Amino acid sequence: MPDAPGTFGQSMARLLRPVDDVATAWIDLPAGAVVRLASESVERVVTLREDIRAGHKFAVRALASGLRIRKYGEFIGRTTCDVAAGAWVHLHNLETTARHHTQHERAWYESAETAHVVAIGSPRCTVGESPVFDADSDRLYWIDVRETPAIHMMELGSGTEHTWRMREDVGSIALAGRNRLLVGLRSGFAFFHSATGALAPIVDPESALPQNRLNDGKCDAKGRFWCGSMNPETGTADGSLYVLDTDLRCRRVLDDLLTPNGMAWSLDGATMYLADTRRGFIYAFAFDVVSGTLSGRRVFADLGAMPGLPDGAAVDAEGCLWSAQFEGGCLVRYAPDGTMDRVIRLPVSRPTSCAFGGTGYGRLFVSTATRGLSEDDLAREPLAGRMLMLDVGVAGLPPERFGPRDAPWGK
Repeated sequence: MPDAPGTFGQSMARLLRPVDDVATAWIDLPAGAVVRLASESVERVVTLREDIRAGHKFAVRALASGLRIRKYGEFIGRTTCDVAAGAWVHLHNLETTARHHTQHERAWYESAETAHVVAIGSPRCTVGESPVFDADSDRLYWIDVRETPAIHMMELGSGTEHTWRMREDVGSIALAGRNRLLVGLRSGFAFFHSATGALAPIVDPESALPQNRLNDGKCDAKGRFWCGSMNPETGTADGSLYVLDTDLRCRRVLDDLLTPNGMAWSLDGATMYLADTRRGFIYAFAFDVVSGTLSGRRVFADLGAMPGLPDGAAVDAEGCLWSAQFEGGCLVRYAPDGTMDRVIRLPVSRPTSCAFGGTGYGRLFVSTATRGLSEDDLAREPLAGRMLMLDVGVAGLPPERFGPRDAPWGK
């Protein structure tokens, strides 16, 4: 069926890859034109906000300032302001991120290591995330976020496994007492009791935003749970950072985030790390552990010129930050000053998070994903979606548990 008058199809503009944020005009297109685009299973209808000349790019959805945008499925730059759907994308609102920091380039391309990796447990997750080790029970917990949402558990000594299916997306977990986890769900925070499989809702900080879900989270040294929210279907900054205090009151700390991930703290507790994954930044904040407040945001690491996206993270016993580079196929270790200290290549392209555990917290556990991989990709990556275990030559620290120690869920 031909396109309606004033409507342009694939012969006039092209969305090159389904993940792309921009399409390319093949002919001069006028403002107000409706452009219908498709790439594999993704279909978009965009009304142009201005004239687009042949060979130029336009946004296929609203894009937040600072977003790393894709064309040909690859990152080509970072937006310098908010960009409306149908707007021209060019030098006036897009800056290149192709320039590598010299030290980062050396670590990434010249000094990268390959570690011996072992897959543990039987689950193959769509989006594995949030590994956490409970030394009291010798249990490693992790989750599958979407499509097949679940909480997985493996007893490292015996190899016993269990899976609890969730009825909604689950973004993160934290230890919260014997056989109890704190869970961040699409519908808010809840306690999960592994002995019964029961969920006890606490609070939904975004009940007015049903398109959002809670994402990565972790506890600080005082037992507070810090957790981000996100809208995975947009390119706008719909996410926030929340803290669930030990008295179960919830407060919003930051907004204007795309995909908050990788919460972690320096050994002295004075610095909090937070990645905004789709912007390609890891931030560092001055952190007051007594009051649970943060200030003085600065860029700790800019991954704009590197393949992939900074995702979940953990701090080791030497005070260095380990970050999983989603779609980058590696783990990156940063010194406390932000220097890229080590890069460890993995046999999967989509590591999602990491946590230390096992005897003496001497093993690093890495969750991974299959989402977005083709059948050919999965054949090349048989360990994609599995929980990986490796020895990186340095130990980690016990995870903090949620709640005051005198609370029934903190014991």
